[in-house]
Amino acid sequence: MFPDPNRLNESTPAEILDAGSRGHLGLDHRFLKALLDRRAETLPALIAFAERERSRDAVDLAPELIALFRHWKAPEGIPFLIEYIREDPENVPDEAMEALVEIGQPALDPLLALYESLEESESGEVAFILANLRIPDERILKILTDRLEYDLSDTLMLLTIHGDPAARVAIERAGAELEEGDADLKAEVADALNALSNPDTHRHTGEQESFDIYADYPVEEDLPIDLLDEDERWELLGHPVGSVRAAAANSFFNRELTPEQRTKLLNLAKEDESATVRARAWESLVDSTEETEVVDALLATMRNAELTVEERGGVLVALSAEADRNEVRNAMIEMYNVPGGRAKALEAMWRSVHPSFRDYFSKHLEDADLEVRRAAVWGIGYYGIRSELDRLRKLFEHDELRSDAIFAYSLAIPAELSRGRMKGLLSRIEKDAHGLSEMEEELVKAALDERLMLAGKEPVFRQQED
Repeated sequence: MFPDPNRLNESTPAEILDAGSRGHLGLDHRFLKALLDRRAETLPALIAFAERERSRDAVDLAPELIALFRHWKAPEGIPFLIEYIREDPENVPDEAMEALVEIGQPALDPLLALYESLEESESGEVAFILANLRIPDERILKILTDRLEYDLSDTLMLLTIHGDPAARVAIERAGAELEEGDADLKAEVADALNALSNPDTHRHTGEQESFDIYADYPVEEDLPIDLLDEDERWELLGHPVGSVRAAAANSFFNRELTPEQRTKLLNLAKEDESATVRARAWESLVDSTEETEVVDALLATMRNAELTVEERGGVLVALSAEADRNEVRNAMIEMYNVPGGRAKALEAMWRSVHPSFRDYFSKHLEDADLEVRRAAVWGIGYYGIRSELDRLRKLFEHDELRSDAIFAYSLAIPAELSRGRMKGLLSRIEKDAHGLSEMEEELVKAALDERLMLAGKEPVFRQQED
């Protein structure tokens, strides 16, 4: 089920939660409002959803469950929150802690039971939640004072937060056992005793900001297309919302298409009412231009003078393998000079790897338009423009362009193109990039394999992974 995000009032809360967990619905303000507006229906649906087996869900809705229980300060959510913490008690998200603290008194006994079930070494986060409840209770006081022997500094902070003056005796006893060299700890003991003796002075001032459940969510969010399987993405090509159809069409880009998929995407490119959908559908045919029907349709569309800039960009990217045709190259150059068309024109150029475009990229490595810069980076890589390697290295520090720059750098860096040299080159690139994340390492491996294949040689890393 792919519900219309603008008509979620037609779906039950259980259906909305199920759709969100399958990746069939973006997690945005519309998703939240449809649940929040029907508390009486949503709360039991939340509890049932929390109790079901969720390990195979495409999207983990645990953060959303926490947020909803917290928004309502709902004691009904305590069993879920307790079990959520039990799974990894040493790494509890702030949101889960805050939800229990804001629920308050009803959470006390379940938290005490959870604490008793954990080893002392893994119970620190639960002790922190108990302290922040600020409920005067002998059981909490005993837990915290017993922890003085385990971690004095941390427990002094917890006792100060808890604020029970009865802790003074245990703190004084712990302070008396300190050695002369424990000056810092002695100072912490003195601060804690002072705070407990003067609660009005050390009490937290100001009201806590109320929780805004909408703050961390976008007003509108696209479907997480990448999490869907091929059949689900195929189904979305007929979705009533244009942006969803466009994302679904884009998900077939750079993939080997079946004849049925190719025909469907070609029809979508020709007939869809949305220029964005048509542009993405044309692009998805980039590897199908050996088919006469496809290339003829692309060329005919390219020759249409009334075409929007967006659709023309998609057409030219799809025609990148046809850059030996004069009219295609000329169309790319014309697009390059059209306002708003440069990024796609440069993308079409670098995908073509036609020698006539070599000099277009270097001058845009500092372009004000991020997507133009991105296309320029890829052009530097695919054309192997070694004079720009220093400028690529500087982009390793750019939050938006780092991964693009690393990939391009891997394509352009001088190296002997032999399979035996690739592991050493990977190590050198890792050093130049000051370390690689797992994703970045895969990018580098893909780039190095591509260099080998472009040189007519067998890849190295792809074979190893296979």
